Amino acid sequence: MELKELLKDLELKLFNFKNVEVTDITDDSRNVIKGSLFVAIKGNNYDGNIFIKDALKKGAVAILTEEEPKGKIEVPVILSTDIQNDVKNIAEKLYQNPFKKIKTIGVTGTNGKTTTTFLIKSILDIDHKTGLIGTIKTIINNKEYESVNTTPNTLTLIKLFKKMVDENVDYAVMEVSSHGLKLNRINGIEFQSVIFTNLTQDHLDFHKTMEDYRDSKLILFSLVKDDGSSIINLDDPSSEYFVKASKTKNIFTYGIKNPKARFQIRIEKISLDGSSFSIFDNDEKKNYHIETKLIGEPNIYNCVSAFLTCFSLNIPFEKIKEGLEKANPVKGRYEIYYDRRGFKIIVDYAHSPDSLERLIKTVRRLTPGKVITVFGCGGNRDKEKRPIMGKIASHLSDMVVLTSDNPRSEDPNRIIDDIIKGITEKNYMVEVNRKNAIKLAFQYAKEKDSIIIAGKGHENYQIINNKKYHLDDSEIVKGLMK
Repeated sequence: MELKELLKDLELKLFNFKNVEVTDITDDSRNVIKGSLFVAIKGNNYDGNIFIKDALKKGAVAILTEEEPKGKIEVPVILSTDIQNDVKNIAEKLYQNPFKKIKTIGVTGTNGKTTTTFLIKSILDIDHKTGLIGTIKTIINNKEYESVNTTPNTLTLIKLFKKMVDENVDYAVMEVSSHGLKLNRINGIEFQSVIFTNLTQDHLDFHKTMEDYRDSKLILFSLVKDDGSSIINLDDPSSEYFVKASKTKNIFTYGIKNPKARFQIRIEKISLDGSSFSIFDNDEKKNYHIETKLIGEPNIYNCVSAFLTCFSLNIPFEKIKEGLEKANPVKGRYEIYYDRRGFKIIVDYAHSPDSLERLIKTVRRLTPGKVITVFGCGGNRDKEKRPIMGKIASHLSDMVVLTSDNPRSEDPNRIIDDIIKGITEKNYMVEVNRKNAIKLAFQYAKEKDSIIIAGKGHENYQIINNKKYHLDDSEIVKGLMK
């Protein structure tokens, strides 16, 4: 598309204007091709303007930036005072408004987003082509792509949605993080269905207060279509905020404890083989029985949110049941291994106080012997949760091995010291090296015990001094098993 057409109706300052043909937009100089418009964004950790020369060498035909050009640049330079919004408008024109061509489902909450999106995808896959965007990976019509952020920036989202349109995808299911909402990354998406899983302490390094964290998540419920649906966990203390924030009146509430919820969950069985439960619709006086391979109460909540999402989309119950029953546990989410010595190992992403508590309680319920928990806390992140998680792990476990998570630029020993501040019992050991910490847990474990390895889940790396090193909890476990 011609540059003049792309910039039509936008208030921009232009230098060296030529009406060049633009075939691509990117904010990553490594991905520039001949015909690209390069977007030089200045972020907190990097400045895209540094890479303008690299982009020009690779064939960029124009530059969009917030800074006046320095030095001689022969291609058109577009100066923006609102680069995020201008990128969105330009990209939507070039890629022909892909957001409007796909039914989009957004899941937000502290815990359960990843599993819920995979469950919804499992149901929709039966009769539809789907796309999934989230923490672990992006999937478009069963083709997998690496994910960098839980919720990518607007330009990346537009390009992913364009790829979905090209693949004739019907539904896009995405995790919507509080960061993505507060930073306006989902600008332009109207959601067919939105889901609230729960709200507990996390990301206070970014949000500073729980009120800001909550209010950021509430934004999603203002972006649902009038004829769309809002799925809300009424057991959560913050649920009423989400009910009030919902733009649509088609609200589907669920819960185990709250009698006001329209859909009442009744747990029938939780075992190492999976879970079974029923969902009673108080309005229609109808009962739905579900069985799943997923283990524990948190996963029952996830299954119900997926059930109601597809229920609201008029997917037949038989299809919903089939999709939930065939769904396997997501990598790094209650991933269970059995050692021949008679103990089991659970690898899980739990990295917040609430998720760690729920995880240990679930494992405790299914463990005749002792529970050994291996965990740490991330560096340069919410420091307030460290002693809280220490207290939870120590109180609910028989033995805790404190170790590193992703220390980033912090001293891992100081992070562990912060965790210890919340521990009043003497049932813990310290081993900073994560691999050795897992080995310690294996040495301590006996028949009928359970080892929990929490915090990293699906991640196959560890960040130390802001450098990534290969480290995979599941891989370490497999190497230690007999």
